[in-house]
Amino acid sequence: MTQHQLLERLDAELKRLMETVRTQLALTPPEALQVRPSPEKWNALECFAHLNAQFDYFLPRIELAIHKAKARSWSPVEERKSNALGRKAIRRADPLNMGKIRRKSHKRIHPKYLEVRQHEVKAFLINSEMLLRLLQQAREVDLNKARVVHFRWPHFKFLLGDLLEYMVLHAHRHTLQAQAAAPKIA
Repeated sequence: MTQHQLLERLDAELKRLMETVRTQLALTPPEALQVRPSPEKWNALECFAHLNAQFDYFLPRIELAIHKAKARSWSPVEERKSNALGRKAIRRADPLNMGKIRRKSHKRIHPKYLEVRQHEVKAFLINSEMLLRLLQQAREVDLNKARVVHFRWPHFKFLLGDLLEYMVLHAHRHTLQAQAAAPKIA
């Protein structure tokens, strides 16, 4: 897959995801989104708090990586590469692997340790808009050279293309989880 194809796919997928959240979850009262489907599962607001915590960490770093790549004149290339960290993260985040691959969230992004706010869904939509803008900006740089440090393992770096794909897949995965956790309102 080329860089252009990847960014086109991620852009379309993120837009569909945001539309789903707007139509199915954004108008749901926060009290309804706080209901847990079972004691060990996250409620819908916790799913969005988890995503927002990750957005809060990665979005500024993605923006910085794009800015540095532009400053270094790293123009886009045709071929998109991936590294082991990226492939592993993408595989784990893929919604098609839900229920098959489970992993404990790092303390920094686990809802148990976060302040879950009433406006998590709105914050998610705002963060998603920012990610959309970054996807547009990423079209101007080489996704294979730009890198972003991982918060859990600072000595590992995501290639920008891998991280962007991970972010969209991860958002999709937890939005599906939030949809399943949210009560159906007629």
